[in-house]
Amino acid sequence: MTFVSNQENRVFFFLDFMPQKQGSGASLRFYSNVRAYLDLGYKPEVIQVASHPDHTSPNEDLRGAKWTYVIEPPEPASFMGRLMFRAGVTTQAAVSYYRENYRLTYREVQKRIKQEPGALFHLEGEQMASVLPWLPKTTQTIWSLHDLPSSVLEATTRIACEAQSRNPSVTELRELRFARRFERKMANHASLVLCVADYDCERLNEWGCRAVEYLPLSMPDEPEQDGTRTWAPNGRLRLLHLGSISHLPSYRSLEFLFEKVWPSLPPALLDKISLDVVGTVNSENERAQKILGLAERFTNVVFHGFVPDVVPYYRNADLQIVASTDATGLRTRTIESFALGLPVLSTDVGARGIAGLKPGEHLLIANDAEDFVKQLSALLNSPERLHTLSISAKDFYRKNQSRTVVASTLARYLKKYFGM
Repeated sequence: MTFVSNQENRVFFFLDFMPQKQGSGASLRFYSNVRAYLDLGYKPEVIQVASHPDHTSPNEDLRGAKWTYVIEPPEPASFMGRLMFRAGVTTQAAVSYYRENYRLTYREVQKRIKQEPGALFHLEGEQMASVLPWLPKTTQTIWSLHDLPSSVLEATTRIACEAQSRNPSVTELRELRFARRFERKMANHASLVLCVADYDCERLNEWGCRAVEYLPLSMPDEPEQDGTRTWAPNGRLRLLHLGSISHLPSYRSLEFLFEKVWPSLPPALLDKISLDVVGTVNSENERAQKILGLAERFTNVVFHGFVPDVVPYYRNADLQIVASTDATGLRTRTIESFALGLPVLSTDVGARGIAGLKPGEHLLIANDAEDFVKQLSALLNSPERLHTLSISAKDFYRKNQSRTVVASTLARYLKKYFGM
């Protein structure tokens, strides 16, 4: 790819943990964004602000940036901050109580504003973006938004309440109220908000934010398809499910599969299906315990735990299942599948946020157990459909999510909003 060099423009890129080629959606988003600046010819300074070291280092293709580590234990929150948080007042003291690295981040951002007030400040996630309301109005800022904090809190609270047959606690409602108020404040103070989900763009536009845009997510590796893959060998369908089983979206997905879908599969169909579950298994976690318990009666399910490389599992699967019913955050798995040419069977909720997706063309959609059974049966009867979906998914990724697309889209926004 060829882009015009922009080395004269200074970019400070703030994040709280190291981008990785394999990991959480946020980690992959960090990777995609840092690499996009490098592809555009920028030499960003990436500042990792954290309370403890994570003992990781940037991958080779990210080392064109300058890496600075600010690792310090958080300062104790003030009594006044605790009171303001409980009252739902979004003051600096309250945010310092709510976000443990707020003071450290604010200090590092302010230091660089004094050095280079005309620089661009790219803030990854709500942890880093918490400083936005107290920066000078002339500061050029980007909030890279992964998921609105209130959306995650709402889903987490709802699931906890369902599991324990209770109503939300005063503490949970208080935190949700604060998150809703503060996320609006952050969004309204950013020069530009870059959303990884198209529905967040719509919501922030409804709030009247200054500038909101959709920036797609690319994957660290973009291998070419070799066309020699055998789909559903020996008449068996190999399914893959990715993600830590106690992580909210993955938990909801597996819960739905084992409570609704698997019991609905006819024995003859169940006998032709296998499911590999890849992701951290914390057997002491309440959610993980439930998933492991639900899966005990199914002999065609294997839990592999955390693996250092997920690519072989993608290569050995025919279909990835993304079955979340009410929690977002699984779109990264769908994009990763597309990049690797693995077809996806998802719920509408699981696929939310990826702009331009067409069900039936780029992926398969099922929203209840009956739909899942129909889709799986159809694939076993017509495995050539897997090849068609694989080609279409890879083409969608190339046109809408690839490294080149992300860099060129970022370049357009930088020119539009900052004249860079």
